[in-house]
Amino acid sequence: MKLLTINSQLNALPKFCFYILMSVFLICFSLQPTSGSEDTAEKSDDKVLEHLALFSEILGHIKDYHLETPDNQEIIAGAINGMLRKLDPYSQFIPDYLAFQTENQGKYAGLGMTIGIREDMLTVITPFKNNPAALAGVLSGDIISHIEDESTATMSLSDAVDRLRGEPGTSVSITIIRKNESRPIELTITRNVIRIPSVEQNIIGDNIGYIKINQFLNTTADDVDNAFDTFKAENVRGIILDLRFNPGGLLSSAVDIASDFLTPGQLVVYSQGKGPGSRENFEVEGTKRENFSLIVLVNGGSASASEIVAGAVKDHKRGLVMGEKTFGKASVQRVFRLSNGKSAVKLTVASYYTPSGGDIEKIGIIPDVEIEWFSRSEQQMHLKLRNHEQLKTFIDENGDDVLNKLFDAEHAASDDEQAARLRRNYQRLSDALTEEQIVLSDRGLKYALAQITETPQDELEHDPQIVAAMDQLKVLELFGNQN
Repeated sequence: MKLLTINSQLNALPKFCFYILMSVFLICFSLQPTSGSEDTAEKSDDKVLEHLALFSEILGHIKDYHLETPDNQEIIAGAINGMLRKLDPYSQFIPDYLAFQTENQGKYAGLGMTIGIREDMLTVITPFKNNPAALAGVLSGDIISHIEDESTATMSLSDAVDRLRGEPGTSVSITIIRKNESRPIELTITRNVIRIPSVEQNIIGDNIGYIKINQFLNTTADDVDNAFDTFKAENVRGIILDLRFNPGGLLSSAVDIASDFLTPGQLVVYSQGKGPGSRENFEVEGTKRENFSLIVLVNGGSASASEIVAGAVKDHKRGLVMGEKTFGKASVQRVFRLSNGKSAVKLTVASYYTPSGGDIEKIGIIPDVEIEWFSRSEQQMHLKLRNHEQLKTFIDENGDDVLNKLFDAEHAASDDEQAARLRRNYQRLSDALTEEQIVLSDRGLKYALAQITETPQDELEHDPQIVAAMDQLKVLELFGNQN
């Protein structure tokens, strides 16, 4: 009797309502579990039909009484998007699959940051250095509450990305909520074409190899191979692999990079979808590389592929993971073409797990050694010091190697007048900044100077997390690499 009643309601619908309802019905029905008892499945189907009856009734009222004439396509899209939004932040309806493919293959102009959903809020994962968002002062962990005065509370992740992208030279306004800031921060940022090198390499400190991976791309593994060749020729003592502010990229690239440090046959990561037969393992391939001592640096801007590499290194005890807890984004999306030939739907079909079974999506990667970079207040002070004239003047007066001179001056004999003069000038600089309400620790001020000198190693060797990693490599060297 229940089914007959619902069927009569369906038949009484206006044609546009009927088509909308049947579209939603087919999608909802396909989402029902196929396993379990027939009674359970039948009860579940009845529940779906009951809700569809309510849906049909609402559609009828919209058609008969709503002030505006409804657009059928918009109602269908709204119903589908609302359903997908209830699943997770990454599932997405794609009305035009061809345009979607073109957009994801070509260059685009944007703000140079990666965003995600954390605790139902649109959150900045990584602002890329020297790109518009970072230059405007956006920080990892910032919550974007509004885009062009429109609230992001009900905005899907894909909609937010679409609104932030645009033509080079155009601007977009965003409102940021930042921890420990009493008021929202309003920013207007000019879009630009985003270009980020996948890999940066250097030799720092006492002959330590440094590799920073900004994104995992098709070319990343080759770039890291080149770095290994350089390090081998220079007989480096160990490697710091910097994955901070790396939002991820290609799974295949992450497996390749993990393979550079692990043993052939070891599990890098596995994905688990619906059902016991959906597990897929991704293992190390190729030959074993040089067994350099290894430190992996991560933070809250490390996500996805970065977490896969860090998780594999940690679980296999191949090296130490240091820094701060990662973002926690490691789900697998798959795009399904729909029967109309034009649209598609992207659904989350699996999650990635570390070799020991750690759920990256829910937990992230907890470092073996937790070390804070700079506090939020100091990060904001650094933003104020970008292109600051007093810092430039101090460097001009004392030379581009002023940080090395400061180190020598701090360890010089008490009767060294030149060293004493440099120490006094440095203190005057600190006092002058304090009068401008720019208060930094000694390491914070030196890092600010390092950011504007012309010596590339300065910024690396005055980064507190890299300094801690270099110290830890000495400990690993002292006790010997365990693997």
